[in-house]
Amino acid sequence: MENKSSISVQSLTAAESSRVHVGNNYSITNYFGQDEINKYLDALRSTDPREDKERIEQTNGGLLKDSYAWIVKNPDFVSWRDDQNTRLLWIRGDPGKGKTMLMSGIINELQPTTRLESPENCISLSYFFCQATNSGLDNYTSILQGLVYLLVTQQPSLVSHLKDRHGPNTNHWNSRITLEKVFRSILADAAIREIYLLVDALDECLEDLPSLLMLISSTCSHAKWIVSSRNRHEIKEFLEPSPSRISVSLELNESSVSKAVESYISYRTGILVDRKKLKPQVERQIHDHLSENAEGTFLWVALVCQQLERCRPWEIGTTLRRFPKGLNELYARMMNQISMSDSYELYIRLLAIASTVFRPITFSEIMAIEDLNLEEELLPIAIAECGSFLTTKKKTILFIHQSAKDFLIKESSILLFPSGLNKHHRDLFESCVTALQCLHKDMYRLVYPGVSLQEAFKNRPDPDPLDHLKYACSFWNDHLKEAHRLHTEDGRQCEVFCTEAAFDFIAVKFLFWLEALSLCGNLRAAADALLFLKSLPTQASSQSNHLAFTEDGLRFFYSFGPIINDYPLQAYTSGLLFSPKGSLVRHRFEHLTPAIFSAIPEFDANWSPISSTFKIPDLEHKADTEVRIMNFSLTSQMLVIATHDSRSVVWRVMDEPIPRFIEHKDMIWPTPSPDGKCLAVIEVATYDHQKTIQLYHLSLKSIIWTWKIGHCEVLGMDFSPDSRRLAVCSNEKLVLYDLKTGVSRKWPVELEHNYIAYSVSFSSDYALVAFQFHLYEDTETIWILDLETGTQYEKAYNEHCDQIYDAKFIPGTHSLLVCTYEKAIYKWDYFEDKYEEWSRFDHETRFLAFSYSESWMVIGNYSEAFLYDRDQLTLLQSLSLPTQQSLCRISVSFDDQKIALCAESEIWIVDVPALFVSQTSSMRGEYGKLRVSDNGRRIVYELGDRIEVWDVTTRSILSSLAKSNVVHGASWDMAISPGGQHLAFVDSSSVSTWNLVNNELQKLSIHNSTGKQLAISDKIGNEGPWVAVSESPSVVAVWNLTKSNPKISIETPDTEQSVASLAFSSDHLGVN
Repeated sequence: MENKSSISVQSLTAAESSRVHVGNNYSITNYFGQDEINKYLDALRSTDPREDKERIEQTNGGLLKDSYAWIVKNPDFVSWRDDQNTRLLWIRGDPGKGKTMLMSGIINELQPTTRLESPENCISLSYFFCQATNSGLDNYTSILQGLVYLLVTQQPSLVSHLKDRHGPNTNHWNSRITLEKVFRSILADAAIREIYLLVDALDECLEDLPSLLMLISSTCSHAKWIVSSRNRHEIKEFLEPSPSRISVSLELNESSVSKAVESYISYRTGILVDRKKLKPQVERQIHDHLSENAEGTFLWVALVCQQLERCRPWEIGTTLRRFPKGLNELYARMMNQISMSDSYELYIRLLAIASTVFRPITFSEIMAIEDLNLEEELLPIAIAECGSFLTTKKKTILFIHQSAKDFLIKESSILLFPSGLNKHHRDLFESCVTALQCLHKDMYRLVYPGVSLQEAFKNRPDPDPLDHLKYACSFWNDHLKEAHRLHTEDGRQCEVFCTEAAFDFIAVKFLFWLEALSLCGNLRAAADALLFLKSLPTQASSQSNHLAFTEDGLRFFYSFGPIINDYPLQAYTSGLLFSPKGSLVRHRFEHLTPAIFSAIPEFDANWSPISSTFKIPDLEHKADTEVRIMNFSLTSQMLVIATHDSRSVVWRVMDEPIPRFIEHKDMIWPTPSPDGKCLAVIEVATYDHQKTIQLYHLSLKSIIWTWKIGHCEVLGMDFSPDSRRLAVCSNEKLVLYDLKTGVSRKWPVELEHNYIAYSVSFSSDYALVAFQFHLYEDTETIWILDLETGTQYEKAYNEHCDQIYDAKFIPGTHSLLVCTYEKAIYKWDYFEDKYEEWSRFDHETRFLAFSYSESWMVIGNYSEAFLYDRDQLTLLQSLSLPTQQSLCRISVSFDDQKIALCAESEIWIVDVPALFVSQTSSMRGEYGKLRVSDNGRRIVYELGDRIEVWDVTTRSILSSLAKSNVVHGASWDMAISPGGQHLAFVDSSSVSTWNLVNNELQKLSIHNSTGKQLAISDKIGNEGPWVAVSESPSVVAVWNLTKSNPKISIETPDTEQSVASLAFSSDHLGVN
């Protein structure tokens, strides 16, 4: 029956990003104007997939419909298109089979019915073409950027998902985690009814491919995917056919592919006939030869036809017979042809550079780093002679296909790199650094320090003075790093003069380089370069201040990088004005400070010991989302963090200024392992609320272990410090899972209430585990389980002390220290049922952590941290944090070099040696190398041509000697024993030791030491100290200084991994 109140809507029109909904409720909203949308699109855009598609089609000689028409009639494609339950179509095949052109054709077939063609259509379409030869098209982040960019382009209202995350700032859209969240939220938007997503060449995604495959296999039901790739096992594992996934193998569809290739052969033959006015018999000859030898490979046909286009008509028959079957055989024939050319050297140099650059290089960029003895205008002609391998697009050199680059690297490396690949990368590095000698202040003549990056782009000079330097600016370090990697793989040291050039460049051009990188949009490259140079302290330079300048430059970058990124000339104003007085960068470049700043502010002499700061997003003012776990990995390079709101992060504190948080939906208790390799979570099933523990391997991107735990209420979960055991405490029992053996042990839990664990602590020998529980804000208890006997101990809040803040086992004991509100720390010896005051302080004691050398401890109150000698409880150092928030976590790295301090929504990384130095005001001058004893009482440092030892407790120089007494040459290092009684020095030919007790020197001869890693112990029992030094990347030599027996050589289990660090603890040597 007709509804008399109904109204017939004839038409509706919505401008820009408006949305119109017709139903019981009516709303018309307009969130953004077109200018604001364009700002977001410009910030998001790293590439336009539509332009990439056009370029690929042009490079391949155009798109022939007959070459892909078969796929749209294929039953699997029809099922994907028409069946709502089929969400994924995977097209797979060997190189050269036409997968990319097939995907391009599919896009042409789908586009007319999508919003990309007309905003009136309901279906959205987005796609991306991966290319391993282009660093902007070979990673997961770029793929997400491209997919999101096209989706927002065709449906502007989706820009709201971008604004929900960040403003239109390019930096934010380089984050894989942020982009993945935006992408998933767009797919979940009710405004998108159905969406087609196509990604070509998955195998050419070189970074985070598992993340991409997980995204493809787990997105929402109204997203339909088509992907293509080579036949790769790791891709098959994720995209294995299922009721919702279909696979099309080009090899299994040989008949259809052969017909398509046949059509392509007819098409290309027709072009040859028209251009060269060939007779019918020659046309048949070409067609027959191509048909007989193509073997279903489009690329082979394209390459042969490309060569025939350069022949004279009477040469075609002879030339045809020279082309062998198979792509590699054809490439070999082309290389042989190049080798017979008079311009052989030029072509080989072009191919060598194209094969080893880290992104496609432009004409002007290659001319800047390579003397080709050729005018730039003639470069396209030379590249055309390498046409079977290379092509050009908008003055950029590209590979015609990934298989061409693969062939050159694998099969022609001797021809391309006669002196070796490492020498080639070293030469490219030196060429880049030489080209960058022309950098100077204010490359764009902007004058005013407040000019933003966007304004700088608008006022860019023509021609752009950086146009030819962009590659060298961003990638010189990558070539140096690759040269060093290849040298160390051969068991050799990287040449000193090679890295010397890098240090000299940094020392002279540092601020100019930062400005240029900002203008090139790649300031992040500075951190990568500085961190790499810092990792080579003993190999790098004949001058000790090179390392110090590099470390100072890194601190300068972390402090001022964000503002330089947005305002390039702030490197010379904010950077120089607000650096500490002792900054080497400030001293070197302070003459560049604008004259208008006549009075330079007075600041501390040295950099703050806080080396990194991170503000945790969305945590401020949210008590229920505070940090639950914060631990350093065993290598001390990573900090693993988990919050109460199901987020976790693995922060590489040495080289990641901004870590990436991972959000875990439908999961609780995310718990990263201390080694940073795994993440334990509890998945809660939506239909029956059953819980399952899952162990997720972060590198493999896969679940490696599961355990069903039913409906029990989980009170707490954490790993043991060695990452081998996982403790899970519920309201019924505590289960300890041994992840190596798969064995689990269970103990019943006898708690009066269903508490929530605030922290978990294992004893040093893993025999005991302590849980700090809280029920309400004012109700807390500490519960300890003896893992050997099953005995349980419990201490409730306010029974003997004030409110409990923190509880930790004293290393090497079974006693527990408890921090309380009343400025006291209590010691609980539960075996003897003793609970007594351990020490009282002048400040509150909210949280504590111990050094792993068992010599000092750190205690935190609201916004301060105090380092105490553990045995004598004398104050060694203190640090005030720049915050009004209260500390809630403290963690010490396993090498005792870093302390992590966490407040409510911010984390600080404190450099322990810098903390001691920053408050040791009497130390003189600019020091070079510096080491701190594990107990924090002594500092040894290089000062000019001397080595000095500083006593922290007396604040005086304990001893001093000439550096020439213990080391010679440029490459050397030093170490101090844990107790600060012995020093060791190593150079290329000897190891020297210095006994600070009796001032005795001793020397040992060695051969060809890498000089990179060194450690010395204190006296062990009646024996003198032991010395360990890395003699090669995987061999460590150990001596006892009081014995006459020869050295002991230790080879690491994994000979392919270099020794990263050495450390003595009691009578043990740790090799990392």
